[in-house]
Amino acid sequence: MLLHLANIIEQLDLALEHLSKRDPNNARFGLMLTDNVVELSLHRLAKDEQAKLKEYAYLREGYQHMAALEKALGRHFEAKAKLAKALGFLSDEVYESLLTFHSLRNEVYHIGVQHESVLSTLAIFYFEVACDLLGKYEPPYLSWGSSQKLPERAKKHFRGDSMFPGSLEEYRSTCVTLGQAVGHDPSEVKVVLADHMAEIVEDQDSSIDLLATGGPPKMSRDDVIVQAQASLLAFSEKGGKYAQDHGWGGGSVFALVKWFAENYPLQFRGDPIPDWRKRAEGLRSEDNPHAALKKYRAFMDQTLELRERLDEGARSVEAYIDMEIDRMRGR
Repeated sequence: MLLHLANIIEQLDLALEHLSKRDPNNARFGLMLTDNVVELSLHRLAKDEQAKLKEYAYLREGYQHMAALEKALGRHFEAKAKLAKALGFLSDEVYESLLTFHSLRNEVYHIGVQHESVLSTLAIFYFEVACDLLGKYEPPYLSWGSSQKLPERAKKHFRGDSMFPGSLEEYRSTCVTLGQAVGHDPSEVKVVLADHMAEIVEDQDSSIDLLATGGPPKMSRDDVIVQAQASLLAFSEKGGKYAQDHGWGGGSVFALVKWFAENYPLQFRGDPIPDWRKRAEGLRSEDNPHAALKKYRAFMDQTLELRERLDEGARSVEAYIDMEIDRMRGR
């Protein structure tokens, strides 16, 4: 078990080296290393719980978390975090932040989303949270085998002898030291996230203007928003099922878009920009970095489909304008 703790320190130490450079590319490495060690540690927590139940039969009687434990022993990060929360290892706000951090890691690693303007700040925030969390881990025992070797980076932090090269106290103090060394500034989180949200809002404001005035037909900003959502529904399985269940009589795609605009409980019935600007300003005044992250992620998730549709529409209008310019020039 001491080797497990040493491996945690090894990975955190390497993550810190990357995060200390404070650039997006190194932030990606630091984020992935941090997320990996958190996931491995949450899985270790589940394995410890499983071993405890096997060893002490009386604990299995009336055990409330068996379903959560079985899921946590599987492949999904959320299930591992959910068990840790149920066992009191995570608070509600840290649990929610971990899910957001893990989603960010997946988007950066698997999907290729850049997140460059917020990546370094959030990776550093995650690292500080991880160090605090992992420093609280209570192993069921400590052991060391004569054939085992400390990882190279961990040797800087453990001062024992060859018979037993480290201690739980050294592990915990190292987690504290590494967490402090990353230089996380809670006030930086709200500023960076609010700045990014405000930038997104202004970009969307420009897209709405372009869609309203740049191409045929001319529309109000409210109509742009309604049409964007209705057209998304018209080409989706969700929209098709809703139309079938709610009396759509059939017709052209244009008629279906109009029907959705008139009959569907759309998320936005008018220009959302004033409200979005208020949300960005509200985020700027949020002192709790976990709450700031939650508000930021909620905005990004709740507005994603509409923002993507507006961006797509704006690109189409720009292409139309370019074609009209070429036509007028006789090209």
